[in-house]
Amino acid sequence: MRLSVLLLSICAACVSAAGTTIIRVRTVDGSVLRVPLPDDGSSSTISSILNTAGIDLNAADSDGKGSLKCQVGPPGRQTDVLDLSPNGKDRDTTAEELGLKHGSMITILPPPMPKKKEAQVTSTVEEDENNNRFDPFPDLAKSISFSAANRRARALSRGVSRGMTYGDISRVRSTMHTVEHQPTGALNRVYVCQVGAARFQNHCVVQSKKKKPKGNTTKKGQDLNTIENRVALLFGTINKERVDQSRKVARTSLSTSREDQKMCEVAKVQAIWEPPMQKPMINGKHYDEGCLLSTYIGDSQDTPAKETATDRAIRVAGWLGLQPVGWIFSYADEDRHEDGDALPVHGRDAVVGAKLQIETMKLKGRDEGRKFITLTLDGRIGAAEAFQLSDVCVQMVAENVLSPPIVDEKLQSTRFMTLKDPVVVSGEETKRLDSVLLLVNTAMLSHVGLYSGGTNAPIGGNVKKTSGALLGKTRKRILAALEKKDGSEVLSELCDFDVLLAIDALTGKEESEQLCLLVRKYARGQKKGTVINEQLKLTLRSVLGE
Repeated sequence: MRLSVLLLSICAACVSAAGTTIIRVRTVDGSVLRVPLPDDGSSSTISSILNTAGIDLNAADSDGKGSLKCQVGPPGRQTDVLDLSPNGKDRDTTAEELGLKHGSMITILPPPMPKKKEAQVTSTVEEDENNNRFDPFPDLAKSISFSAANRRARALSRGVSRGMTYGDISRVRSTMHTVEHQPTGALNRVYVCQVGAARFQNHCVVQSKKKKPKGNTTKKGQDLNTIENRVALLFGTINKERVDQSRKVARTSLSTSREDQKMCEVAKVQAIWEPPMQKPMINGKHYDEGCLLSTYIGDSQDTPAKETATDRAIRVAGWLGLQPVGWIFSYADEDRHEDGDALPVHGRDAVVGAKLQIETMKLKGRDEGRKFITLTLDGRIGAAEAFQLSDVCVQMVAENVLSPPIVDEKLQSTRFMTLKDPVVVSGEETKRLDSVLLLVNTAMLSHVGLYSGGTNAPIGGNVKKTSGALLGKTRKRILAALEKKDGSEVLSELCDFDVLLAIDALTGKEESEQLCLLVRKYARGQKKGTVINEQLKLTLRSVLGE
């Protein structure tokens, strides 16, 4: 009974004390002010309430516009924003119109944060790069890099006690590339010209100027010759043939038609072209990829006025019905076969090959340009291997996820690459990638290229290794063949891509195109009726007789 009387007395005291209406005002710094309203508080305006709390309504924000804003309710609640600027329509709104009661809260909203110019420039540059970027494989492309997505997610979660949510982490993880072994590529096999490969390996051997000592006095394994690693472009054709190339089976009228047999696409290398003026780095230990990349990768801003050597090679190859189908590089001093798990293609080589493939896909289209081969050749023994680059490798190079390692004096192995952004390998995030996951094994067969000069061609070639100009003895052989009545001999001498390219530099484009078309017909078996007319003979005599 006494307890109930005590509670009633407390409630009565509270009611008597609550005669004054208290409005809470939350400032920008988080502090809460209590403003009592007069007896007729329903007619009080929001400007008078804030003035009573000591808030200057004419205070300008960082933009200097004096646009003070607030809302009714605690921060974070979705309510209407009131404009309290000098010309704002909400300054004279009464407490009754706003529905203010005892204990209601008015929250002063902070002014908008000024955007940093550097952040705007960075985001604009990233957006422009993504918009102008060529994606060789759009299905694997990422619209934003992992670094940018991670920065954005952290910025959005800043100030939130819980940090990034599982959804944020999942969205950031979706920007990572998944790297796994690719079993097959666009090509099933490649036919490499044995004459061109032997010539390329011969050019890697640099004869020593020291005289060889008399007798067999050199130690075992010692060689006076040195190896300078080189790089070359492969020109050839893309053909279709049956997957099963086994011996033909006797066929009858009841046999199944050949259309039912599976077909595959193969690359046939018809010529190997070495860019002139190569300068191998670190005493020949590393090939000069710059001489090929700088001229093969086109400039999108303006077309160079002067035609480069690579442009001429592609133009002459087009007249012969050839296209770029890959590239080849040599290695010697890097012990890439010192153990059973070693690879001839390292991360540095994969980046160069991917850049060449991307440019080929720009020129020929995505479907045709992706049929690109990477050949490796041991400059010491001439052993060659063929690979294709995986789709995700080429796409990562296009997005600059795989950056080329620096070539220094140590020439450290780059089989394991350190990446800018992490990738997903076997379900785990990592920044250390094994180059074996970027390669696709490709079967390699041997043949004699149509424009290699034939098996009787000199091992060192018919042109100078450094400049690509015709040798003196090559000029004499062609001039002697022109004097013979049978025109087949001179056409046989001209079935060499390096020779045709050297003649193209001496003659006009019109004469060079006519000559290449005749050589193309002769090389493909149309020997009857394919002769050089007198005008072309006269042109050849004039340019070769100089």
